[in-house]
Amino acid sequence: MDTGMRLKYHRLKKRFSMEETASGIFSPKELKKIEAGLKEPALKELEALCKKLEIPLAAKDNPIGKVLVKNFKNSLLHPQNKGKIMEHYADICNHPLLRADEDVELEFDIQQIRYFIITGDLESAEKKIKEMDRFKEFMDQEQYYLFHKYNGNYNYILNDYENALKTYLIAEKIAPKSISAAEIGDLYYSIGISSNYCQEHELAYKYSDLALKIYQQEFVPKRIVECHLNIAITHEYFGNHKLSMEHYKNALTIGSKLDIDILKFTTEYNVGYSNFIYQQYEEAIPHLNNSLKYIPDEYIADSISAHCVLIKCHLELGNKAKAKEIMEVGQRLVEAKEVRIDSPSNAVFKDAYMEFVSLTYLLNEEDEKFEEIILDKLMTSFTNSNSYHDLGYYLGYLGKMYFRQERYKEAAVAFEKSKDAYKEVLNIK
Repeated sequence: MDTGMRLKYHRLKKRFSMEETASGIFSPKELKKIEAGLKEPALKELEALCKKLEIPLAAKDNPIGKVLVKNFKNSLLHPQNKGKIMEHYADICNHPLLRADEDVELEFDIQQIRYFIITGDLESAEKKIKEMDRFKEFMDQEQYYLFHKYNGNYNYILNDYENALKTYLIAEKIAPKSISAAEIGDLYYSIGISSNYCQEHELAYKYSDLALKIYQQEFVPKRIVECHLNIAITHEYFGNHKLSMEHYKNALTIGSKLDIDILKFTTEYNVGYSNFIYQQYEEAIPHLNNSLKYIPDEYIADSISAHCVLIKCHLELGNKAKAKEIMEVGQRLVEAKEVRIDSPSNAVFKDAYMEFVSLTYLLNEEDEKFEEIILDKLMTSFTNSNSYHDLGYYLGYLGKMYFRQERYKEAAVAFEKSKDAYKEVLNIK
């Protein structure tokens, strides 16, 4: 960072105006020229400016600070243990060498965005993003790339997949050639998972496959499993069940050897759900049961979703007693957590809980309540999330209920809408 940029950086950090900074030294116009690199200040002027900004005359060489921020950055690339990352951050966050020169400080501040996202402190992440947006002109190419990538991570965690994908693709365009293979693999993986949520399945396959090849070369088992899962999901959208199951099997084989419970849950759940979609209910059940062995307590929405799919599997096999047994387990889980359908702001939780409630109405033959929640809640929820298989499934049961009640016209409409939803799943136009 040259003299002018360095002065401007610290002026903005202190939120000083040009007039306030230049006062008693020279005119704001002269300061503007210096900050733009059009003029070098005289030594006395530089001393006065540095004194006012409370910085040394020249940036100091800071090799230890560079090592500290590099190690912190590497720990965030493929996080597995949130507790260890938080311990690492607590050890270094107040280290004076992280604030001893502008480049190290800027790098550390950018990495803090990623840290806050990983640890779930989204309020601090948003605050840091807004803060760092003021300093984009001081970033080198890699820092500018990371700032965009971490913005994408923030949008992704907020379920704003379109903005996440858009930001990731910008990051790809500005990525320097010097970044590591592991870093570019992480970007490709992020593009892949965001693309599936945006129904950009060809893009999802392309980038997930690119990421998989990088992770196989770099040998990053966790990411290899996650890439196999995303490619499997992509093949499901393409209707390639055989290829999808091959990738799921690869994910299961590798994931079972890793001591990462949430990864095991995700793998088992996705395999179980895939078998459910293809009406292989008996094959789905052991995977869904396995998934519940690994689900962390705080992942209540995922746990409820797994219970829902298990209930539907037993329901389709004609084992209503077992379906009710699982329903009761799910109810005890919800009661223990003291959650309600309107309590959290988390949309994912609300959707999972609404589906669970609808299944309790279905199993208890509370027809009026089942009809109300399907028409008033679930149809909109499934349509907005492009969950056409679930939409078709519940409309089918609504049609059966209407038929049983001799409401034949309404039954016909529900069955027709159910058929249309399944056509969307199969991409039949």
